Amino acid sequence: MILSKVKAWNEDGIGVIAIDNGLENPLDVDTLIQLMTALTTANRDNGVNWVALTATGPLFFTTGVDWSSVGGDYDSVRELVRAIKALVSFIVTLDKPIVTILNGSALGLGLELAALSDLTIAPPDVYLCYPEGVIGVPPVFSMPRLQQALPRMTLVKLLSGNALSSSEAGEYGLVHIVPRGNLFGDAKSIIRGIRFNSLARRIMNEPVRRIIDEAEAVLLDALMSRCLNHSSREELIKATREAKVKCRSSYSIP
Repeated sequence: MILSKVKAWNEDGIGVIAIDNGLENPLDVDTLIQLMTALTTANRDNGVNWVALTATGPLFFTTGVDWSSVGGDYDSVRELVRAIKALVSFIVTLDKPIVTILNGSALGLGLELAALSDLTIAPPDVYLCYPEGVIGVPPVFSMPRLQQALPRMTLVKLLSGNALSSSEAGEYGLVHIVPRGNLFGDAKSIIRGIRFNSLARRIMNEPVRRIIDEAEAVLLDALMSRCLNHSSREELIKATREAKVKCRSSYSIP
């Protein structure tokens, strides 16, 4: 498969997979499938010991799903949910440790991908946001991780659309903070120090694996009631559009 929205390469034993889909790196079905393809290749490559998920650009790791591109019909929503479930299922069963390096802010599904990684590394100028929570679409796949890491009030605010700074997330252990200046170099040093086998990953990811089928059903139901209703769909699009403004990285491009 030709990767047009994702870049992948082996850098000193680290299988780097970077979302490369414009300035905001939105996630659509095609991008999710390409991420699956790149992850599968890295998992099978004997020369890869760790997997690093990141993206291009300094402002957004990803703005999550572009809801304006999702059709307001059952088949479109179902296809998206299936692609999300397939990617999440693969991430939590991967044989190799997976580390997310947040080059920019992570919104919506991007937040979930970061939370589902074994470790998330971020500079202090990015944000974690979940705008879909404003209209009652929960982060179903990553909820066990978020509940474990965040205080109840912080989680409630996050699910209400508030931006969570990476610095604050770092205080709770949800991310590990490194300086922006040598982000990837510092991340590589950290990654190489990880000794994390498939058994440890299986145990840590068991709470997520147990809920995957139920989470798929909950997400599908929540999205059907929003995406198939014109006013609710517009509200969802508006919430995610506004989040891009308040959650974008504060990094100043030199």
